[in-house]
Amino acid sequence: MSYTDFIGKYDLSVELPINSWVCNEDLPEEEQTKETREMDGKLVTLSYKEAWKKWWEEHEDDHSKFLELPNFDAEIFKEITGIDIEEKEEEMTMEEVCKELGRTIKIKK
Repeated sequence: MSYTDFIGKYDLSVELPINSWVCNEDLPEEEQTKETREMDGKLVTLSYKEAWKKWWEEHEDDHSKFLELPNFDAEIFKEITGIDIEEKEEEMTMEEVCKELGRTIKIKK
């Protein structure tokens, strides 16, 4: 397969975000300043792996571009991006969590 054929079949262009806005309510108390309160947050620079994580979370439709590459290796991908494709996030209701834990939990307001 030529380079042109490969690029045509496996379009892997990724624009990693290098910065991210963090709202004041999501900032730890010690990072809140007069300026962050006035602007309701601050712009933070993301590390390489943080940028990959943010891109991966925001582009679920593009995951297959990577996962379907010939000779794709999940361990190498994790080493480079910090993303563990084997790790699955599971959504559960509170009832399901209680059943899983074998406990009854009362939520206080």
